[in-house]
Amino acid sequence: MAEKRLMGEILVELGLIDEHRLRHALEIAKKKHRKLGETLIRLAYLSEDQVLGILKNLAGVPAIDMKNGVIGKAAQTVLPPDRMRELKVIPMEIRDRQAVVAFADPLNYVAVENVKFLLNRDVVPVLASEAQVEDILEHLERTGYGKKNLSLSSVKRSISSITIEEMSPSNILRLLDDPESTDLHLSLGTAPAVRTGGIFKRCRMPIVTPGIMKDFLREVMREEERRELEEKKEVEFTYLRPGVGRYRINMYYQKGGEVTVAVKKLVEDIPSLASLGLPDSLTAQLGKKGLLVVSSARGQGKDTTIAALVDRINSTRCCNIITFEDPIEYIHHHKSSNVNQRELGKDTGRDFSEIFDRVNNHDPDVLVISDIKDAFMVETAILAAQKGILVIIGLNAVDVFSAIEQLISTLSDDYMKALFSRSLLAAFAQRLIWSRSSKKRMLIWEHLLGTPRVQKFIRDDKIYYIKGQATSLKGEYFPMEESLARAIRNGLLTGDAVLEEPWINQDVLRIYLER
Repeated sequence: MAEKRLMGEILVELGLIDEHRLRHALEIAKKKHRKLGETLIRLAYLSEDQVLGILKNLAGVPAIDMKNGVIGKAAQTVLPPDRMRELKVIPMEIRDRQAVVAFADPLNYVAVENVKFLLNRDVVPVLASEAQVEDILEHLERTGYGKKNLSLSSVKRSISSITIEEMSPSNILRLLDDPESTDLHLSLGTAPAVRTGGIFKRCRMPIVTPGIMKDFLREVMREEERRELEEKKEVEFTYLRPGVGRYRINMYYQKGGEVTVAVKKLVEDIPSLASLGLPDSLTAQLGKKGLLVVSSARGQGKDTTIAALVDRINSTRCCNIITFEDPIEYIHHHKSSNVNQRELGKDTGRDFSEIFDRVNNHDPDVLVISDIKDAFMVETAILAAQKGILVIIGLNAVDVFSAIEQLISTLSDDYMKALFSRSLLAAFAQRLIWSRSSKKRMLIWEHLLGTPRVQKFIRDDKIYYIKGQATSLKGEYFPMEESLARAIRNGLLTGDAVLEEPWINQDVLRIYLER
């Protein structure tokens, strides 16, 4: 602790860090069993160069040069990779009687003597951070040891290049600039995390402090959203930052008063049906009148699919389209049709029964309710479909059967269930699976057409019988496993990608793959 205090005192005296952050870094260093300097780097309280600059003066050894340094081909194989990881060292250059070796802790006498013994040479130590050692070894694991000289400037860094002072709302939101990143998560006391390729990953950035969170909330929230958060303990809204992007932001309280944030970047350009991989059987419903159900688990692309359907109608038909969204994710511009988008709570009142009771006063040819929330919305959609318009509704459900069951469970009587069955054009469900070859998420889907036979199954509460009669319902029911088998056969996905997915019937998938 004496060394840590000495270094900490120097940093405070130089004005590089305040005492509050120093105390916090010392606590984290003790908890994680790390050196203070390494902890300051990983917390991004100081940059790597700042920390190594102080340490090289304290230790009296030079620091590794990540811009111009080179690791010789011969040096890469003189120690086994597991020993380099264990000792936290990187041999840089091998000479006749000496070896230049980068150490995460050059003052660790035991580590230095071990390396001397293993190399049978005197050692010239060079200072490196643990993160530098880890990143270099990670690079060599990917490219191969001893194949060619390694220029350190080519090593991909895992640590953040920004410090805590640079944790502005704009810089935080730019974490979603990577097209593979779909979601951003902010919680107090830990670094931001992003979901990339469907995988939740912690960013090597400063932890989110109360001050950083306060600045973020102040930047993105309006007064009405602040009031709703205080009253309801959670709020969801869209936020536009010119030059950065549009975002859907969800905030909620946890641990008795801490605010946690989930952010999704909204794509400005509405994708085409073809680019999404949506089937012609779904597109064919857009010229009809009745109820079209679109479902997916949360975060699996339901809203994007609905936006693409609306855009197709907007481009090919002359009609009045009314949407109810919470919040508005895609902005539609009037083309052949009028698209009037209403965000619940902002463009409407809070009384849903009153809002949807007046839907027909808007004279819609197409009615869209992007997220069905209660029984009144369901009944409004069914009654509107019965009056001879196209109604598109979205809900969170893992498959078409769960979606239909979910809707039926909200209906008040057999009469409404009968109306629902007669109104149903089709139910569509989708999943997004990460494709390593395409470097994007692929859409896998299933649909159930509202034929007279399917409508009778629904009226008789036998919706799940359909799954067992899939082979005899060709053209009426298209299962998820068949869509998945097509993607695998076309090389878009591998069977390994879905081996552990509980929503896939592996036996059924094998049958379709063998056809």
